[in-house]
Amino acid sequence: MTTVYDVPADLLIRKVAEALKNRQEIKPPVWAAFAKTGVHKELPPEDPDWWYIRSAAVLRRIYIDGPLGVQRMRSFYGGKKDRGSKPNAFRKGSGSILRKAFQQLEACKFVVHDKTGRKISPAGQSFLDAMAKETLVNPPAPVPKKVQPHKAEPKKPEGGKAEKKPSVKKSEQKKPEKTDTSKAEQKKSESKEVKKAEKKE
Repeated sequence: MTTVYDVPADLLIRKVAEALKNRQEIKPPVWAAFAKTGVHKELPPEDPDWWYIRSAAVLRRIYIDGPLGVQRMRSFYGGKKDRGSKPNAFRKGSGSILRKAFQQLEACKFVVHDKTGRKISPAGQSFLDAMAKETLVNPPAPVPKKVQPHKAEPKKPEGGKAEKKPSVKKSEQKKPEKTDTSKAEQKKSESKEVKKAEKKE
């Protein structure tokens, strides 16, 4: 018999989330469009269907680790908070989101609430096992990857190849001619001219 333990978690959660969309009891609250999932997050979720995915993940977690309470579930969905120059610190996830998800799953009769906490009901267990079997037979479509913006390449000339500047060999390079003579040579030539002028006199 196929159970939750026989299916990868990511595939099962996506399959259960698709099934929960058809349930009238599972509906995202009004504030779900702009609420963060914890104080460690900087922005709210980008996926518009994140509420159904979180509800499916909570239901699977209750199946595996139940009975559970809100505080213990908060630690599952926590994360590191960026505190600037100080070291990152762990913070728990939002309790309001989990509490609301628990209540909606109880309305579907998938979860039972007693003194020990929330635990999976027989209806919830059979529902998850059926979804696990269906996931093996018909797995969900892969999640599309985010497409990065295409960077424009520099335009090439019409010839197809970039024109290269004519290279000049070192041997062909002309060395600058020395026009200025050194000071010592100038003094010698001046002294010779003076001596010639003295002899003529």
